[in-house]
Amino acid sequence: MYSNDDLKNLSEEEKKRKRHFFQMQIVILDSDNRKIIREKERLEAELRAMKNEMKRIRLNKDEKEEEIKKITFKITKNEEELKRIRKKLNML
Repeated sequence: MYSNDDLKNLSEEEKKRKRHFFQMQIVILDSDNRKIIREKERLEAELRAMKNEMKRIRLNKDEKEEEIKKITFKITKNEEELKRIRKKLNML
């Protein structure tokens, strides 16, 4: 690469070429950087959506577990009632 002194000693034509070259590099790098930033923002949005979905799934899971506990309790109560009624039937 050129040092600052080398760049100062270039002819006007060379300076124009170098200036154009550097401007093109800036434009390309700036464009690449904007693409990368958009990709990062897209991934962050996707991650936020996934986190929200995970919260929703967790809540749904908790609701289902609570429902299972209630049903299990009902089953236990029904089984006890069945045993009690069978005993009465057997006593007859």
